[in-house]
Amino acid sequence: MKRNWIPLLFLAGALATPAAVSGPAADGPAPADIVKLKVGSTVPKSVTLKDFEGESLSFGDLRGKVVILHFWSDRCPAERHANPVFMEMEERYAESKDVVMVGIAANQNELGAEPEEGADLSEHYTSLRKKRDKVGYKHTILADHGNVVSKLFQARSTPHCFVIDKQGVIQYAGALDDDPRGRKGAEATNYLVDAAAAILAGEKLAVTETKPYG
Repeated sequence: MKRNWIPLLFLAGALATPAAVSGPAADGPAPADIVKLKVGSTVPKSVTLKDFEGESLSFGDLRGKVVILHFWSDRCPAERHANPVFMEMEERYAESKDVVMVGIAANQNELGAEPEEGADLSEHYTSLRKKRDKVGYKHTILADHGNVVSKLFQARSTPHCFVIDKQGVIQYAGALDDDPRGRKGAEATNYLVDAAAAILAGEKLAVTETKPYG
């Protein structure tokens, strides 16, 4: 599903929004100074979003873990294939201390207006919560109001996926797998699983970038 995007010329101002990105990065320039991230870029520790329950999570919190990141929608047709694949991955990494999965909802039509600080969130993110719970996701899904983080990652469709190593460096960007129509079954190549396995083994990734679908 393609999203509604704030024009790129407003990027710097959007990245300075305190609700989405807070504080200077401990290991690089502040997010407001970053135009875009790509394979080989280090994600600033200060990049922070909140989940549907109002709990904050920063990329600094994720250091020391291999992060499988996916931009997610409750309406995109491509998610009909992606959701069960991500559920299988949840089971794969359920007991892992080295790999964590994180979703980001960045479709502004689905998110609605950004809640005020301290607001009762029970009236917000209704459809997203319903879809998350229906799918059965247990991993964290964050709300990206204003497309602040999706612009940093240049994510323009769902699912657009990334694998980030323990030092916060993006090692893979692109599609979930080579099976956008969901027809290959067990024969499909899951780029995220392969990337995570290579990182954990200290090996060079066979594939670092593919074209995302959705």
